[in-house]
Order: sequence, then C-alpha cells, then structure tokens
Amino acid sequence: MNPSLRPNRVLHKLRNRQTARGAWLFMGSATVAEVMCSANLDALIIDLEHTPANPDNALDQLRAAGRSDTTMLARVDAADSTFIKPLLDAGVEGILAPNVESAEQAARLVAACRYPPFGKRGLHYTVSRAAGWGEHAAAFEAHAADNTLVVAMIESAAGVAAIPEIARVDGVDMLFFGPLDLSASINMAGRYDAPEFLELWHEGERRCLESGLALGGTLLPGHGMATLIERGYRFVTVGADVAFLRRGLLAQLQDASA
Repeated sequence: MNPSLRPNRVLHKLRNRQTARGAWLFMGSATVAEVMCSANLDALIIDLEHTPANPDNALDQLRAAGRSDTTMLARVDAADSTFIKPLLDAGVEGILAPNVESAEQAARLVAACRYPPFGKRGLHYTVSRAAGWGEHAAAFEAHAADNTLVVAMIESAAGVAAIPEIARVDGVDMLFFGPLDLSASINMAGRYDAPEFLELWHEGERRCLESGLALGGTLLPGHGMATLIERGYRFVTVGADVAFLRRGLLAQLQDASA
C-alpha cells in the first residue's frame, strides 16, 4: 500500500459504525510516535496546541510512523490555524480544532481542510509529501476529499449550546469533547463527578448524537471504553504518551521498592 494514498483508518471505522481508539502525542518525539504505532491503535494525535511542537516536529513524527496504517491526526491551535495547510500537505490525515463555539469557526475549519469548491485549501499536491512529492497528484484531490477527517472540539458550555448550528456546517465529521476545558468553562475544572458537569457533558453528547455527527472523547475515571461506547462514542482516546511514560515509571519504582 502506498502511504500517500492509504485509506483513513478512523474514517473507515466511523462509516462502518465501528469504534476507533486513539492516543495523544504531547512529547514531540519521533521515537515515541514510532513505538506507539506498534500498539495497533487506530490513530495518534500530534498536539500543536499545548506543546512547543511545530510542523517540522510533526513531519518527523509522520516519518517515524512509516508504513504503519495508524491514522496520523493533528490538533492545531485554532480553527483557522496557519498550521493546517502545511500539516495536511506533509501527510497529516485529519485536523482537530480546539474550542469550537460557532458555525463560523466550524466553517473556517472546513474551508482550511477542503479543496475548492468545498473549501479554500491551496492545491499544492503537485509537489506535496502527502501526494508522494507529486507522484500521485492526479489522484490526490479525490483521495483527500474521502480521507481527510475534520473534527471540531467542544470544550465549553458555549460550544455545547452551539452544537446544532455547528452540525449544520457541511464537512465536519466529528465532535470531540474535551472534558477538562468543558468543566473549567463552568468553573468546575477537573470535577468530573459534579452533577453540573455531568449534566452539561451528557447534554452535549445528546446534541451530537441527534445531529448525526460522530461522537468523540476521552476516557475518564468511571467512564471507560465500554461505558462510552454504550453512550454512542465512535472515537475514544485512551491516554497520552506523557501519561503512559509516567505511569509506567511509577509502577516500576513501586515494584522495585516492594
């Protein structure tokens, strides 16, 4: 399989009503990305919102992923981020935009990810890495239309309220709930068992499912994979490279001191 024209594993599962699993890459390490690709996750998400990473770091991680069929996604810093274009041209297969709170933001995100006439993405595939440095230019436009995942993150009470209008924006594939920022938006940061947070979160889930968009989110204490799948989730992140490293180190130290 040529990696330039490979199918998007996550989109394939979403379209077949299956649940995909992913994890976050916060360390900016190509080696870590390579190791995590061996875990047979459906997707890894390169973070460019909260880390000092840039498209060059992302490119190193994409190269480290090699011919793995793990879908490589990226979270950018805004719905109209200038990172979106170079990341997609480098080979990122989908974009997550943080804290989307309006149809206007969602429309800007879609426009940045889609080629004309459906968006404003520049036609660089004659020489882009994503198109095999131009080798697959003739087929790439159609391929990108079918295999680029566009995700609006819902991370505030305002975002939950705006879900019906966001969902009407053609080209958004998924709504992904960021629970920490969502809880902070009602002054309850990290209080995932608070009735007010749970009410807001479940209302957001309900609105997403009613809209027909795929529902995405992350594991939380008391809300494991089986529970989220039962509630309709189709994409779930199971953790992050930093947390895996820290948890493994602490477990090893505990075993060594026993």
